[in-house]
Amino acid sequence: MALSASNPAELPLSVPRVYPAAEAPTRGISVSALMSFFAGALTTFTVSVVGEMPVGEIVLMLVAGWALLCVIFNRAWPGPLLRSRLLWTMLAAQLVGLIAYAASDLYRHSAPHDMARGWARMIFLAIDILAVAYLFGRSRRNFVIFLVGQCLGDLASVALFGPMFGDMWKFGVGAPLTMLVFLTVPLTGPVAAVLAAFGMGYLHFRFDYRSFGGVCAVAGVLLFLKLLPPRSRLWLAPLIFAVAAAGVFAVYQRTQDGRERATRSDIERSAMVEAAFEAVEESPFIGHGSWFSNSNVYENFMIIRHIAAKQARVGGFADPNRETDTMALHSQLLVALAEGGLFGGAFFILFGVALLQGLGRITFVSAWHRLTPVAVLVLLSAFWNLLFSPFSGAHRVYIAVACGLLLLLPELNADARPPFPAQR
Repeated sequence: MALSASNPAELPLSVPRVYPAAEAPTRGISVSALMSFFAGALTTFTVSVVGEMPVGEIVLMLVAGWALLCVIFNRAWPGPLLRSRLLWTMLAAQLVGLIAYAASDLYRHSAPHDMARGWARMIFLAIDILAVAYLFGRSRRNFVIFLVGQCLGDLASVALFGPMFGDMWKFGVGAPLTMLVFLTVPLTGPVAAVLAAFGMGYLHFRFDYRSFGGVCAVAGVLLFLKLLPPRSRLWLAPLIFAVAAAGVFAVYQRTQDGRERATRSDIERSAMVEAAFEAVEESPFIGHGSWFSNSNVYENFMIIRHIAAKQARVGGFADPNRETDTMALHSQLLVALAEGGLFGGAFFILFGVALLQGLGRITFVSAWHRLTPVAVLVLLSAFWNLLFSPFSGAHRVYIAVACGLLLLLPELNADARPPFPAQR
């Protein structure tokens, strides 16, 4: 990460090659590549700092500090992505969200510990986004290196500590193996990438990882659309999605076999969404404060879950009258809106719109690139997590990676090609 050397080969084709802080040419692996690898590999491991902080996030904090030093001493942005209007729009939205969180916490008299955790999430997320933008701006290869590191770190964690709940596929090897397949199979051609996407989707349904199975199935549809001539993609999309939905439903029916775990998961997830949505309806502008420490949102969730479980005759949930300090509602968007109000969710609203625009651009506008399949997988996963996952812990890093990819998309298209030479 030399402060003043340049490496035109690593800069995007559409950007003038005059940035003073570009990476120096090297025959070995660059420092930014090493940092990208370690940030990805260590994200799955955590340390207790206010809440659970991924070790990979500490690496990203060091990277962000280095980028700041580059700005101070060079008086220039160390990489083209840090000059992106989208990046600074997202960071401005994150600042609005942080201010809204602070106002909501002061109004609701949130517990100091919960205030610290809530504000830290927002601050760390902004730092992660800046660091990832710096790394991906140094070299587009760092995006792939980060993902490879993340996959290897996930596999190492499973080997060392075992999977959660003893589920080796869903909480162990399923996700990293899928990422590696999406990275490597496209090297053999676009058709193989489409088949691999549908094949991994089927495996995930078979092993009861339904959310990722759905993500892979949608990725397969989007990649199949890219094999079609550009003029026919948009009007064929509804038909292809309808056929794919019917196929996914048939596969889902054949692979579930009335599993109680799936029913319990559905009940818990729907109860979380309902409780968060009711919280947003109750206080759309002020919010309920960080971690709902002075609100009844968690209690409402547990009551909703208890009633739904009783109606479905499914057991195994905690008593609705029992308090818990470790619960997190699984919806980045709804939780931000419920905790900080409309302005508290400013970043996640912008993030969701950017994800949809990015997926639309990849599918209907951009040409084929060898990274198209994994880009689709990352953006689709991020959109699913936006709706149905928390944004604490490792998910902050995943959000930052998706933001970095969104910043890279225009540059990836610079050397993209049609999947078949005859296409125009």
